[in-house]
This record gives sequence, C-alpha cells and structure tokens, in this order.
Amino acid sequence: MSTTLAAPIEDIHPTPTPVEPSHPLDPAVQHPPIQSQPTEAAESINSNPSIPPTPKVHVKVLIISGQTKVLSFEPEMTVGRMKELIWSSWPSDWTDPAQPPSPSYLRILHAGRILQDDSTLSSNNLPISDTPSSLTVVHISVRSFSIRAEDDPKKPHGLGRTTSVSRSHRGEDDVGGCKCVIM
Repeated sequence: MSTTLAAPIEDIHPTPTPVEPSHPLDPAVQHPPIQSQPTEAAESINSNPSIPPTPKVHVKVLIISGQTKVLSFEPEMTVGRMKELIWSSWPSDWTDPAQPPSPSYLRILHAGRILQDDSTLSSNNLPISDTPSSLTVVHISVRSFSIRAEDDPKKPHGLGRTTSVSRSHRGEDDVGGCKCVIM
C-alpha cells in the first residue's frame, strides 16, 4: 500500500547564516577554490555522491480544525523543543485555533497521551525512519488563552471571588475569572 503525501515535508533544524567579511584580509573572506588534478581519494569520494539520509521522526501534525502539516525532527529532540519549532513555523492559514502567545500553550498528543516537554521523541516510541513514507500522526491541542489585553479594565484581578452584586455596585460587567474549553 503506497502513501501519497499532500503537503511538502519540512526539515526543522537551524541553518547557519553567512558571514559577510568586514575587511579584505578578514579570515571569513571566501577565496576561489584552487584548481588541481583529482587524486584517487577524491575520485572515490565523488563516485558515491548520494549520502544516505539521516533517520528522523516524520510526523503529520493535526490541529482541531483538521488542517495538517508534515514535519521531520531528530529522534533525540525533546518534545519541548519540538513545540517551539512548531510554534515558530505556525502556518498563516492556521487561524482556528490561532497561534498561541508562546509554545507553552501547545500540547502534543500521541497514542492517547500528552507528551511531556522534557522527554525525547524516541523515548515516546515515535517511529524513526530514513524516508517519510510512513508518517506518525500527532495531535496539537492549544490551551485556551485570552486575546484581551492585560490592561483591560474588565479583566478581574486577583484570585478572590467577586459576586455579581459587588460588581454591579462598582459599575463593572459580569466577567468570569476562569474559562473552560471542552473538546
């Protein structure tokens, strides 16, 4: 049975940024390569141009709206770092749910359980493979967050309970102090 991927695979890992030389004698100046005759060792290296792919964890990230994105990660990466990378590459077309204020609002679910931030992908038994032919589906749950500004006067301050009667004496609207989302 063959699997066809609908979205391109993104390999998430930092890439070095090029350094511009500040002076012609700066060691970062790139010089053209010296032309020489190839040696036997160089010919044997060039005869095998394909380098075997590094085994990775290939996941299909699924959010509540049903939108997906295929990503690849190193097996020894922590779930916390995976959340940071997913959060930083949040697609602009994912508006339901909107991108949360930080990666700590994301929960990664696999095989019916929430993965802990300090655990690695391989320790959570996510399959490792050379090719993304078999994707592992992980669900992203976004914890609820308030879009309201911190200085909003309607937002209750403190943990004490305030009744609607005491709010009406102060001229405030009925605003609850906590929120629940049932999925």
